[in-house]
Amino acid sequence: MAAPGPSNLVAKRVIDDLVDFSCETVVPKYMKFFIVQQIAEAQCFVNLMRDEARTTRNCITQLNVMIAEMEAMEDQEEVYESLMCLRDGQSKPSPCLDRRRGLLQV
Repeated sequence: MAAPGPSNLVAKRVIDDLVDFSCETVVPKYMKFFIVQQIAEAQCFVNLMRDEARTTRNCITQLNVMIAEMEAMEDQEEVYESLMCLRDGQSKPSPCLDRRRGLLQV
């Protein structure tokens, strides 16, 4: 049974549109399964992209704060140490990010 909520409403609208388009009153059950599966995959992809956008916005905010702090510094050695900390703090791409990139290439 389909879960209640917005995703179920979207699936129902898609199935209703298919019925209207094909002029048939019944959509085969195997088609319903594939349609609902495709909608769920698309929603999962959209959620992944939202997470990626949120992460990117957070990184940009952190970099802007760092730039403002560095502009306020007068000691060049302190600026250099801050840059080295920033470089060391950059993590390697996570497997999750690699998986997201794989989804984009498909």
